[in-house]
Amino acid sequence: MSDLPIEVYGIYLLVRLVPDEAAAIQLQCPRGASIHYGEIVSRGDGFDSEGNVFRAMPHIDAIVAFEESSDETRGHSFVLAGDEFRLVTLDDILVALPPRWGRRKPG
Repeated sequence: MSDLPIEVYGIYLLVRLVPDEAAAIQLQCPRGASIHYGEIVSRGDGFDSEGNVFRAMPHIDAIVAFEESSDETRGHSFVLAGDEFRLVTLDDILVALPPRWGRRKPG
């Protein structure tokens, strides 16, 4: 799905939400916020206009985790072909797992 023809700019990431069970790790928030997992399908160039600096960005296909409280949704969202996508900033990401480590092995 990393060939999704949507361009993203700056420090934004486009992630396809994946079920909690598909992530190789399970994070728990001490405040009780929900943790969501997503696969990066597109990313910006990492230019942070506020800091006037380029920032390191997670790899395409990496699995990322971000938290979301019940009263505040992170990023803009849309559904395409049955998959839910979110546009989030790099600052929203708690952890990023390399593509080969991010998915739980079947079995």
